[in-house]
Amino acid sequence: MSFVSNEGIDIHYDVYRGDDENSRPWLTFAHGAGGNAASWWQQVPSFFDDYDIVTFDHRAFGRSRCRDEDFDPDLFVADLRSVLDAEGIGRTALCCQSMGGRTGLDFTLSEPDRVSALVMSHTVGGLSSEAIDDVRREHVRPQPTQPFGSWAVALDLPEKNRPLSHLYNCIGAMNLDFSRVGLGGLRNRGKQIDLAEMEAFKTPTLFITADKDVVVPPRVVEIGAAMVPGATFVNLGDAGHSSYFEIPDKFNRVVREFLQPHQ
Repeated sequence: MSFVSNEGIDIHYDVYRGDDENSRPWLTFAHGAGGNAASWWQQVPSFFDDYDIVTFDHRAFGRSRCRDEDFDPDLFVADLRSVLDAEGIGRTALCCQSMGGRTGLDFTLSEPDRVSALVMSHTVGGLSSEAIDDVRREHVRPQPTQPFGSWAVALDLPEKNRPLSHLYNCIGAMNLDFSRVGLGGLRNRGKQIDLAEMEAFKTPTLFITADKDVVVPPRVVEIGAAMVPGATFVNLGDAGHSSYFEIPDKFNRVVREFLQPHQ
C-alpha cells in the first residue's frame, strides 16, 4: 500500500509486481463511482500472471481521503499521472470502469504515448453527441431492490447471487468522503469530447457494455464506440453496469484477448 501526494491529497494506490527479472507490461485499473481499488479483487489475481498491475483510489474514494475543498474531479487525471510517475511507469494499458472512463480517456488524450491500450467498461468518458444525448433523455432508470440491490449491478443480481450483491455495496460503503460530497460533485465535470476531436485518436480501444446496464444504456456505449477510430465494441449480455464484478470470468477473458496484441 502506497500513497503519492497531488494537489493537497494523498492518493492511495497498490502495486502488484512479478518477481522475475523479465520486464512485463503494465496494466492500470481505474474504478467507478460505486467502487474503489478493492473493486478489482477479481481482476488483479487473474491478470497478475501476465502483467504488473496498479490499482488506485480516486480522490475522495477509499483510502484517498479528501476534504470538501480539495474534491475536484478535474484533478483525477493529474492524480493518475502522479501514481504512474511515482512508480516510474512510462507506459501502461488502462482498464476503466464507468466514472473511471473519464480519467482514462482524458489521460490518453493528453498523453497518448503512455497508453498502450484503453478499455472503456460501461462508459463513454466525456464523449458527447446529439445521439448520446437523445438516448439519455429517453432512458428511465428503474429502482433497485433493497437492501441488496444497486443501480450499479443488474437489478436481478440479488436474486441470482445475494452475497455478491451485498459485497458490491459493502465495498462502495468504504467511500466515506465521496458519500459526503455526493454525485453532484461529478456532474458536468471535464470537457465534452466531440467526434472531430477523436479523428486523430490512435490508441487501441475496447468498449464493453451489457444488456442490463441501467446506468449507462448499452446504446450509449455503442454510439460512443463508433466515435473512436478503430474501436472494438463488445456486449457481454446478461449483466448490469458492473460486468467486471458480476461476470468476471467473461469480462476478464474479453479484456485479456483484446490487450494481448497491444503490449
